[in-house]
Amino acid sequence: MKGSLYNHPRVVWLLLLLILFAGLNAFNTMPRLEDPHMESRIVQVSTLYPGADAERVEAEITEKLERKLREVPEVKEVTSVSRPNISFITVQLKDMVTDAKPITARLRDKVAEVTDLPEGATDPEFRDTAMYAHSAIIALTWEADSPINYTILGRHAREFENKLRNLSGTDFVDVLGLPKEEIRIEVDDAKLAAHGLTVADVARKIQGSDARGTAGVVSSPKNEMVVQVAGALDSLNRIRMIPLAFDEKGASLRISDIATVTRSFEDPPKRLAYLNGSYGVVIAARMYQDNRIDYWSDNIAAILEEEAATLPASIKMERIFDERDYADERLSGLMGNLEIGAIVVLTVLFVSLGWRASLIAASILPLTLLASLAILDLLGMRIQQVVVTGLIVALGIMVDNAIVITDEIQQRRLKGERRSVAVAKTVRKLWQPLAGSTLTTIIAFMPLILLPGNAGEFMLGVPAAVIASLIASYIIAFTIISAVAGRIVEGKSNDSAEHHRVWWRDGIKGGIIADLFERSLRWSVHKPLRSIAVSMAVPLIGFVLAGQLTEQFFPISDRNQFTVQLKMPAQASIEETRATAEKMQKLIAAKDGVLNNHWFIGSKPAKFYYAMITSNDGVASIAEGLVTVDGFERVTTLVPELQAELTEMAPEAAVIVREFSSGPPLMAPVEVRILGPDLAELERIGDEVRAIIAELPHITNTQTSLKAGRPMVEVAAREEDASVTGLSLSDIETQLQTLTNGLTATYLIEETEQVPVRLIVDKGNREDLNSIANMNLIAPRSGLEQDNSYADIPVAAIADIRLTTKVGTINHFNGERMNKVTAYLEFGVLPQTILDKLQARLAESPITIPSGYKLEFGGESEERDEVVGKLFGTVGILVVMMLLTIVLTFNSFRMAYITFAAAVQAGGLGMLSMWVFDYPLNFVVIIGVMGLIGLAINAAIVILSELRGIPDARAGNEDAVVHGVMKTGRHIISTTLTTVGGFMPLIMAGGLFWPPFAVAIAGGALLSMIVSFYFAPAAFLYLTRMRPVTGPGGDFEAAVIRRPDTCSE
Repeated sequence: MKGSLYNHPRVVWLLLLLILFAGLNAFNTMPRLEDPHMESRIVQVSTLYPGADAERVEAEITEKLERKLREVPEVKEVTSVSRPNISFITVQLKDMVTDAKPITARLRDKVAEVTDLPEGATDPEFRDTAMYAHSAIIALTWEADSPINYTILGRHAREFENKLRNLSGTDFVDVLGLPKEEIRIEVDDAKLAAHGLTVADVARKIQGSDARGTAGVVSSPKNEMVVQVAGALDSLNRIRMIPLAFDEKGASLRISDIATVTRSFEDPPKRLAYLNGSYGVVIAARMYQDNRIDYWSDNIAAILEEEAATLPASIKMERIFDERDYADERLSGLMGNLEIGAIVVLTVLFVSLGWRASLIAASILPLTLLASLAILDLLGMRIQQVVVTGLIVALGIMVDNAIVITDEIQQRRLKGERRSVAVAKTVRKLWQPLAGSTLTTIIAFMPLILLPGNAGEFMLGVPAAVIASLIASYIIAFTIISAVAGRIVEGKSNDSAEHHRVWWRDGIKGGIIADLFERSLRWSVHKPLRSIAVSMAVPLIGFVLAGQLTEQFFPISDRNQFTVQLKMPAQASIEETRATAEKMQKLIAAKDGVLNNHWFIGSKPAKFYYAMITSNDGVASIAEGLVTVDGFERVTTLVPELQAELTEMAPEAAVIVREFSSGPPLMAPVEVRILGPDLAELERIGDEVRAIIAELPHITNTQTSLKAGRPMVEVAAREEDASVTGLSLSDIETQLQTLTNGLTATYLIEETEQVPVRLIVDKGNREDLNSIANMNLIAPRSGLEQDNSYADIPVAAIADIRLTTKVGTINHFNGERMNKVTAYLEFGVLPQTILDKLQARLAESPITIPSGYKLEFGGESEERDEVVGKLFGTVGILVVMMLLTIVLTFNSFRMAYITFAAAVQAGGLGMLSMWVFDYPLNFVVIIGVMGLIGLAINAAIVILSELRGIPDARAGNEDAVVHGVMKTGRHIISTTLTTVGGFMPLIMAGGLFWPPFAVAIAGGALLSMIVSFYFAPAAFLYLTRMRPVTGPGGDFEAAVIRRPDTCSE
């Protein structure tokens, strides 16, 4: 770019219009969300195996499926939980996977290859885990004094669900807390046994009476008609009249003779929603990520208003969560920070450049923001908090090129050069070094662009916005800004008149400060090695102090919500869990500042926040509460307070009160995995590790995944007695399973819904050990004999009933048995501090780990190390690219070495800033330091380019070097202060996520002036005295090294 658009004003106007319309169009049409979208790489596979204990589920279900799932090469990790009656497998795909759907299809194919699952096991069910929150959550609660009527609630919930599904922009809708409706046939097992029938016999009769298939086809030359047998089950009376058998008198025995047939909801319910003190149903909808949340939310509000008019007085409808509220608050706050940052930048420019030049340089801000939005729109990005923060990050950077160009043109005009000449010379002089500095800054942010996985996707908005802004600002600066500056900035009034500098017109001169600065520069270059050593000492201190910074993955979120997880003993019923959850809800509701608290009992919770983990669906002993308060400050006090009070309220349960975290979701902050073959040994090691963790300070709760003491009822059949009756052990097992759990015989089809028809024994006959002992078994008849002597056999007659304990939960990690010890911490305590203490304690008092067993650390530490390792995995290549760019800019390896050394020192200065403000070293800070390195390279390139253009400076003259640095000092100070000013709103706004990031860049940028002014010139002087360097055009001018007093300015 060696020309300019100064002589082409029409092109400048067209470019302005293009940027204006493209930017405004992007702003109005880009999707808007609260948080960035992350690809779901978690696939869950669940398989029911009623009646089986955990070890049997493990052997017959889990291990078979795991082996097949691990054959897919894109699988990163397979974990599983085998519980009584159910196998639950979680498959985590590799970070390189950007679309999980085809991989999920291949996983289904692999599971389908498992053909030897035991009889009675259901087909494995696949479920993709969404990595984002619901966009709107609506509650329907029962407000009448009468018992809750789920039939009415369910009907309205389904109607509303259908309307949401049909709404344009809706991705999916979940209905939570609604028990399943069923046709229940409650059998009197005594009457059933008296007629020599089993529950399975009745189920077969029902299935035989439900004709709903085709009975063939009648064909003729003219017609073809389907033959169908009438008699499909369509009502409760039709079910009651199904014949089962005939008695000795020939009378028909019907279902109504031995059972009651009713339509109701499952009892006990498996999933409940307790919403701010009332039971109800939740309808949770998610918007497609490519829509605007404000428009979609308005459409939801219209549907709510329409639906509310049709509801009876007994039902209350309320939107309990609206992502739009959080998105608007988050984005408006960031936009406000953007405006404040722009004002700060404009003020700095006004003071340093004067009003004309400052307005010209600052005009690049709105132009670059609009152009950046247009670029981001083309890249498919969305307006969300990380993208807006990226624009704030770029605020102080995007103005750098404009400052340098405007100031250079202004200085040339003050020297008397004509407007067109000043613009042309400025463009020819600066296009290459500024291109190099822009490109190196882009390269500094590239590791984050290339980072795979959820962490990279979460933070992608920052580098994308910064890179878009850098590209836009470079192009705009050399096209529009240079042309406008050439026409507006003032020069000398005439060739002979002396220009009198006025601060508000030309910027401050500096006065005493400038004199002191010049003296310090002369002291610096007089002995370059001394200056190099002194300037490098400060960054070195930063690197040393960085070792004292506590490591962290992502900071906690400053959201006004937190969760309460209640884990009752594994054998607890949903009624017991419900009673405890109700008590906790009332205690929490009484606290000051609590706006609402909603509980999901035995059900996965609605996702109010993307980082929520929903992995306990269908577990009756677990309930999860979501508490919303009047501000984040309230979270900091209520979380530790409720942790103590709720733990005291339910000492038999594990209660975990947790604030939300930022970044990818984590199951627990501290995890220790013990892997090995024997469950008893895994339990021993896990208990020892847990005991050590429990002794550490700031621990609120510890758990082990291996549950070895779950109570179970054991029916020990006396095989000889059973054989006399003709019953085998498998016969006894099958009949007991149907008597205790019931059996789904068929489905009643109503429009598009299938209502299960379920056979079950009276609830009163299956509540305790005596009821099991008194259950009647049916023995098979021998041949054609009608002997009923063994038709009605109590379980106690052939078996001993006793209460025992068995392993309740068996976990696997990549095919190995695992006992995972998890620890939860007090509010504000960093996991790394606890992990360091745990590792030190284990080193002092080692645990005996037998051969074949191993101990691994997981949790936040493992996730952070893995992500940081991937982040720096591309650094080597990018460093070479950065050096190549600098070498091409200067055509000199020595200049590249100086620039790169300045960049490394800037990293140490960023660490020093973090230490001064006592922030932890988290992933976001590392990204900030990488951006700081790019800024430091910019400053070094500007200074070295100026010095390289001065023949005496290239020859090693001290005064020439000082003169060159003083000339560029205005550029460097202005760009540094605008960078710091751009970050001030993020720092002053408070919070835990962005301030450390802003401090790392702003503080490091401010301190990096030490490197720019005292390291880079001194290193340049030292190296050029060893051997002069070539000029910008490759020309070598031998200059005599003169003493300072003989060097002309």
